[in-house]
Amino acid sequence: MIKGGKLTRQQFLIVSLLLAVVFVVFILPNIVTQSIDIDSDTQTIAPVNSNDLAPSAIAEKTRYRQQSQSLLALILSLRDKLQRQSVDLWAQAQFKNTMALIAEGDDQYSYGKYQQSLESYNRAYIELQELEILATEKLEQSLAEAEQAIKRADNADIDSVQNAVFLTLAIAPQDPRVQDLDKLAAQFSDLVKAISQGDQAFARQQYELAKGFYQTALTFIPEHQRTKDALDKTQAAIEFNTFTRLMSEGYSALDRASLGKDSLDKSPAENSHFDKALEKFNQAQAIYSQDANPNNLKSQQAIASLKSVEQALAQLNNQRSQYAILQQLRAATELEKQELWQQAELIYKNILKADPTLVDVKTRLIQATVRAKLNRQIVSVLEDPLTLADQGVYANAQQMLADARGIKGPQVKLKTQIEQLSLALERSKIPTEIVFLSDQQTQVTVYQVAKLGAFRERRVQLLPGRYTIAGSRKGY
Repeated sequence: MIKGGKLTRQQFLIVSLLLAVVFVVFILPNIVTQSIDIDSDTQTIAPVNSNDLAPSAIAEKTRYRQQSQSLLALILSLRDKLQRQSVDLWAQAQFKNTMALIAEGDDQYSYGKYQQSLESYNRAYIELQELEILATEKLEQSLAEAEQAIKRADNADIDSVQNAVFLTLAIAPQDPRVQDLDKLAAQFSDLVKAISQGDQAFARQQYELAKGFYQTALTFIPEHQRTKDALDKTQAAIEFNTFTRLMSEGYSALDRASLGKDSLDKSPAENSHFDKALEKFNQAQAIYSQDANPNNLKSQQAIASLKSVEQALAQLNNQRSQYAILQQLRAATELEKQELWQQAELIYKNILKADPTLVDVKTRLIQATVRAKLNRQIVSVLEDPLTLADQGVYANAQQMLADARGIKGPQVKLKTQIEQLSLALERSKIPTEIVFLSDQQTQVTVYQVAKLGAFRERRVQLLPGRYTIAGSRKGY
């Protein structure tokens, strides 16, 4: 095709070759014939080699010429393809050497050396095919290098990706992979910047800030694996920091609950520290629970963290149990001071139900049980001193009085009971004069004392106690 009214060099060569064929086949034989007919007197004829004009030689030259033309067409097509692939960018020297071979073939062709030109064209075509293969290799290499650079996403990789994009667009602009790379490269520098900022924040342990940068990076290339891995690592660091903080707060609350545990003025509100510790430990446990993240239980960090929570909860339960026992012991001590032995005895029994191994509580229970029993016996006599009229009750009361007097210490209530019991025992042996009035017709009997008979008035000395009196007469 003629562009702008001018022939290209290749087109010019083809036209020249065609004219040369016409000249050799049609015009040259006539010229030779005419030269033979010239008068020998006026012209000396040079000898002519008949082999050059043999039909077989002409046919052979024609075949080489045609092969050269066909091969040249392929060469030109492949050359144009490589030029469209910007071959000068990635194989300038090789391409220049190949073009020199083509030019050499053109010169040989123009002198009718068709066989030699065919050989030159063949070598040139082979080299062009090698360059075509090299173009594919360069494309694949650049795509692979760009892929690795994008995965690394370091500052040094920005130029690498841009260079790869430039070269791959030159070689295969219609390749979907090249087009995808071009789109990624447009966001790559922003991605690298965000990742770099995230890495710096992470190194300073500013994990929330780093998380924000990594999330921003993923807006540029959502499936960027390095960024996703960095974000997961940052989230894990945030979780671990939160876990550590909650565990620390839990142990602090546990320490506050234990402070002053030997003091006797602790109030029930102290349990709020245990509740606070339990709340913090439960929150820490939830971070690595399977409900929060099904994959958490597979990580060593999660396993170790959950184990530490279990240990903390065990410590909490142990201290809370000890504290509860301590509080009960304080209450029992207060009851003992108030000489409320039966209530103290009940507390000691409840403590031993929870932990039967407490030797000190067992000892205190024995003491409380003895004192509670003594207290009940004394109270029973004091509430009904008339029972002292029974000799067995009186003997027991005397023993109780002796036991009570043998107890040492500031026992205000017991001291009062001792005084009251002693007085009751004394009074139980002081007879009281009882005046009986009757109708002089009834026979009166005081059981276990005497038969008084019939009387109007009778005076009898009786010890304090309960007596049964009966009267009888005929008809009644």
